[in-house]
Amino acid sequence: MSGLLGVKMNISIKSSQSEVVTKSPVPTKATSEVQAGSITETGGAVNSQRENVSISGAAQALYAQSSAAERQSSMSKSQLKSLHANTWDNLYSFSQSIANKSYSKEAMLPNTDDPARLEMAQKSLDYAVSLHQSPPGRASNPFAGMERNDLSAVVYDDSGTFTMAERYAASAELRMQDEARFSALAAKLKPGGDNREVFKGILEYFDDLPPVEKSAYPDGYRDSIDDRLQEQIKQWGPLAGLIEESEDKSSNFSEIIVKKDKTSMEILNSIFDKAKELSKAPD
Repeated sequence: MSGLLGVKMNISIKSSQSEVVTKSPVPTKATSEVQAGSITETGGAVNSQRENVSISGAAQALYAQSSAAERQSSMSKSQLKSLHANTWDNLYSFSQSIANKSYSKEAMLPNTDDPARLEMAQKSLDYAVSLHQSPPGRASNPFAGMERNDLSAVVYDDSGTFTMAERYAASAELRMQDEARFSALAAKLKPGGDNREVFKGILEYFDDLPPVEKSAYPDGYRDSIDDRLQEQIKQWGPLAGLIEESEDKSSNFSEIIVKKDKTSMEILNSIFDKAKELSKAPD
């Protein structure tokens, strides 16, 4: 967990989003790029470097207030599964309310007089709104660049520490980081049997997931990945003997596997399935 920044905030959310059972939201046009001279609510240019430092500090301070990691470690698998499902149901409900403009701006902001806290929440809301504009707006994501599992702690913290807009913005950045990692992994898939590097990458990704995200996968999922990796090592040799192929010798499957309408788990499963298919010994 990130170190404390010596900031203690008394935070409460004015209202919460209603829960609906539906599919997980997938931000399809999110961008984590910070545009120089970002536009404020009044249309004026701001110093993006100073803005990023301020917002990054607020984001880290908020995360320090969250006890998500500790809480997850003491939860049962059924509780973790419920937290996972409810989180994405609520995020989808929030996304729909933004898309339909059926929300109160006041209800989306924290009940606090802390200017940094309010700025963080406002920028998260601006970012969420910009994703649902046509064409998409250029608001920057205040969570851009935060460590993946710190983002996860924000996304799955249902204690009221974070607004739904902040959790949504964090989920968009988490998704973008996963997509970048999956694209790099899918690009290493190659016909011919030897996909040790891909199975290793899948296993490393899964092992690094926090408990709530692991709970969404079926029992024995890790063992199935490790079994494939061990089969590959037995057939092709130890991982230390891996030789990276140049790009022109590998088939890039990232464009057909990493899809915007899929969840991270679905993309990872697709890479796993493709690696198994390509690892079959040729006739």
